[in-house]
Amino acid sequence: RPLEREKVDLSNLAVDAVSDAHVAGPDHSWNLDLPDEPVVVVGDAARLHQVLANLLGNARVHTPPGSTVTVELTSTADRAALRVTDDGPGIDPALQSEVFTRFARGDTSRSRKAGSTGLGLSIVDAVVKAHGGTIALRSRPGATEFTVSIPVDASA
Repeated sequence: RPLEREKVDLSNLAVDAVSDAHVAGPDHSWNLDLPDEPVVVVGDAARLHQVLANLLGNARVHTPPGSTVTVELTSTADRAALRVTDDGPGIDPALQSEVFTRFARGDTSRSRKAGSTGLGLSIVDAVVKAHGGTIALRSRPGATEFTVSIPVDASA
């Protein structure tokens, strides 16, 4: 279905997504770093929530209990950025270029039976691109960072 085009408060969206992640992963430490003023973009609230929920779910599943996951929201006059970082084991460098590909799995021991279809990050990538944005990954042992950048006005 086509993207909705409405005002979305990313600050509230981040609060909701981190709250949900905390309930799903109480053994993790969840941090939220928001600017003083709300960050509002034009886009599809449900799809943008899906992006953040997926990134947080991956962080929860692929890091051990006790790991810290942080969501940081920043903005400029024309772009908003959501950054999800964790202090887990990192993503194998050999797999990093493939993580946004359909059916790619960061942990080859995981299977569909275990709940992974390998579609999560490809969906995230597609939704971000549909909003005119980009997603970037930086990862090494002890620090994985996904950064989503989208225009404040997705029609621009």
